[in-house]
Amino acid sequence: FTFPNVIKTLGLLVVLILITLGYAKFLMPAVLHHASKSVELMLVLSLAWCFFVCCIAILPFVRLPMELAALVAGTALGTFPYSTDFNAKIKYIRDFFLCLFFAGMGMMLPVPSFTDILLGLFIALCLWIVRIASVFMPIWVMTADARVATVTTVNLAQLGESALVFCTLGVSHGHIGENTLETMLFTFVFTAIVSPLTIRNSHHIYTKIRFCVESYRGKEGEEEWTGSGELRCKTMEDKDIVLLGFHKIAFMLTAEFQARSPELLGAFHVIDFNKKVLAKLDDLGIKTTCGDISSPQLLAKAQLKAPRIVISTIPDTLLQGIDNAGLVRAVHQVWPSAHVIVTADSPGQAQALYDAGADYVLRMAKLTAERLQELLNEHNLDSEHSSLTDLFTQYKDRDNNIQATWLAQAQKW
Repeated sequence: FTFPNVIKTLGLLVVLILITLGYAKFLMPAVLHHASKSVELMLVLSLAWCFFVCCIAILPFVRLPMELAALVAGTALGTFPYSTDFNAKIKYIRDFFLCLFFAGMGMMLPVPSFTDILLGLFIALCLWIVRIASVFMPIWVMTADARVATVTTVNLAQLGESALVFCTLGVSHGHIGENTLETMLFTFVFTAIVSPLTIRNSHHIYTKIRFCVESYRGKEGEEEWTGSGELRCKTMEDKDIVLLGFHKIAFMLTAEFQARSPELLGAFHVIDFNKKVLAKLDDLGIKTTCGDISSPQLLAKAQLKAPRIVISTIPDTLLQGIDNAGLVRAVHQVWPSAHVIVTADSPGQAQALYDAGADYVLRMAKLTAERLQELLNEHNLDSEHSSLTDLFTQYKDRDNNIQATWLAQAQKW
């Protein structure tokens, strides 16, 4: 392990990257374009490409690690428009060899001693501290959004598999000792055990951290934790309709009102934590509040007077930190007299929401069927073909007008 050898290895790596990028720029696009009609042929070519780069790396006068060459080859493949198809086809092969790799790593683990466990926990703690400094702080400074910064930090708080690959290469080249690899293996095991739990509950972790921070600062723990610690609300005037979260259906709903009755947009109040979306809604004359829709305290501060209708158009699969049943309970806790409309994905879930106290439950499949039934009921199928054509033309023209409004609004956003 000498400095000239390191310089030589880095130089050969640069040459390998240049060769790979040259092939990827001038040769591989034409080959893959002609092979794009056959998915199987593209799969074989992509694997052959990876083996080709690996063969260059293990030439006697090059002697670069095959793992590093595979990484370079995969990076080059990622620049092609067919990378999604590659990932879909080779994921089973990748997972198989990944299991073998981790099985080999596991067999290298010795019987752990108290010192090994303590050292692994210490390194894992240092890793989490470094993640706070390198992930949380830059995101918070650039966006002033503590939720995004916290969730991103929690999701990236584990030790990556690439660290084990580099440590394995370091042991094989004599750069580090086997005891270092064993310590990194214990650290990886600790973070791998903890990460699924923390990632699954990242939004709950954010809520708890926010509560502790605001309590320490002398503020009510459930206020929205922003850069200034204030509730972001442009006007205190209460509205009749409150939208909890702003997603696709809410976007289309506002577009419908903008196209047909824009004077009613002033009756809406949107609560969401996406500041960019809220800024656009402010321009439409809609009251907005930046905050966590799962917080009853924030709901109470955002709207002092109970609204007539509270709507959640986001299904449970997209909600973070709460579900529609939890929103129903939160709304009834804050505004007992408000009518609550929520969203469900299945009849069983819809019934559970009705049992929880929802006044109406939206289901996309049911609403689509009702719309078709109304369309067919409006006209007798025994009527003339020309009248059916007029009916469908009427519906199509109406949908096209609304679609034009949606597109114009989407381009502004």
